[in-house]
Amino acid sequence: MNKQTIITALLALVAMTGWAQERIDTVIPKYLINGYFFREMPKLPDATPSMTPLKDKEGNRIIAIGLNVDLPKSVIRQAIPREQVHNADQFLNGVNMMATMQELTQAKVKADGTFYSPKAGEPFPQFSEKDIDGRTWTNDSIRGHVMVLNLWYSGCGPCRAEMPELSTWKEQLPDVMFFSATYHDAELVQRITDKHHFTWTHLVEAKDMMSWIGTEGFPFTVVVDKQGIVRHAVHGTSEEKRAELLAKIKEADAE
Repeated sequence: MNKQTIITALLALVAMTGWAQERIDTVIPKYLINGYFFREMPKLPDATPSMTPLKDKEGNRIIAIGLNVDLPKSVIRQAIPREQVHNADQFLNGVNMMATMQELTQAKVKADGTFYSPKAGEPFPQFSEKDIDGRTWTNDSIRGHVMVLNLWYSGCGPCRAEMPELSTWKEQLPDVMFFSATYHDAELVQRITDKHHFTWTHLVEAKDMMSWIGTEGFPFTVVVDKQGIVRHAVHGTSEEKRAELLAKIKEADAE
């Protein structure tokens, strides 16, 4: 029996025994609309869309579009089956996370667009939150100390990027109490903060604090002096903003 005959026989055996499986090539779509993936933009019903850029862990990017109406069946038939989408679960999880963040941050935004957020010169609001180890922290816990609070969430790239630098502040100022806060559970917070070497005390499932973001965005960092008064508060991050924050912390700590 020659070599070609042997190869042909083996291929036939594979097919007969079910070893050969049909290969489905995955694709990276351009759009995720109301939970359906599309290669190209379909004709959408009249509605006001919300649009969010998403990327998976490999850096692939798509645009997530949310409509407040259902997609017609004719449009749904054009969608790519989920099992054929590369990293479909990552993109869908991203949409779910954004929906959760919008719900939490917009929870107390009024009809005129205003919302409560701690401001310089005001007493820091009453709080009671648990950290990653289950310890409960309140206003009494920080009384007589300078306190810094940094609000973040896992989908915020600038939040993660600044974490290693923020940890150096704790090393410079051992008498200051440094806290981070997010709505995520302890397991996810532990994984992210370990990866980014974020060594502050991490408050978890702090959903009420998320409403302080309102329409301004993450991160949000607050400096509270020894009398419990907000000394400085800023949304967003940059080299200049972090320098000003550190100066305010040192100023409050020296008093």
